[in-house]
Amino acid sequence: MVEIPINFNGRQLSGKADVGPQNRVEEAELKQDQVENGVAPKAPASAREPEPAEPAAGAEKESEKLREGSGADDGQASAESPDREREIEELKKEISKLQEKNQEMKEQVLRVRAEADNFRKRLQKEKDDFARFAREGFIRELLPVKDNLERALAHAEEDPGSIVDGVRLTLEQFDSILKNMGVEAVESLGRPFDPSLHEAMAQVESAESEPNTVVNEFQKGYTLHGRLLRPAMVAVAKAKSEEK
Repeated sequence: MVEIPINFNGRQLSGKADVGPQNRVEEAELKQDQVENGVAPKAPASAREPEPAEPAAGAEKESEKLREGSGADDGQASAESPDREREIEELKKEISKLQEKNQEMKEQVLRVRAEADNFRKRLQKEKDDFARFAREGFIRELLPVKDNLERALAHAEEDPGSIVDGVRLTLEQFDSILKNMGVEAVESLGRPFDPSLHEAMAQVESAESEPNTVVNEFQKGYTLHGRLLRPAMVAVAKAKSEEK
């Protein structure tokens, strides 16, 4: 059915009539040509009029969906709430354990530091005591030498000749003490001059000794376990000059 304008006695009228199958075919072909040519087909007036919407039903459906969603969220929140509380409690317990462990480690560090400080003080005290009393044994061995010298002086007034024997015995005792401690005298007389052991104080012309030979000793030298304590002060022979 299509609207057909009718002119009746000068008045414009319209009416609906069945255009027939031929007209509908032509209309369809026209729409197809418009689509192919990129032109949107024009719908008839009756087709272009929108159908009345049903706002009440749509709003009711949206409201139901919102209520269902809200109810689901509330149920999920209520279900997650105990789990979240348990998780918070576990985290609090873990934090408490870490704090206790941290405190224990701090106390352990303080104890180790105190022990290290005590050890350092004890080591320093032992070092000072060793330096203070290192010569204790040597002094103990020297005391008998002093005793013998005192006895020799005490008998010198009664028998002056005995003092020589007393000093000789005391010197032998003293040499024995030094030898036990690793101290030995440097042999000099009659030996070639050695700069590492001897200190030349003079040169003496000598026809009996080879040049650069020690011919006199002013002061003995000593070594401690092979290391020089002091050099011997000596006189060294040189070739005798020819008389003109």
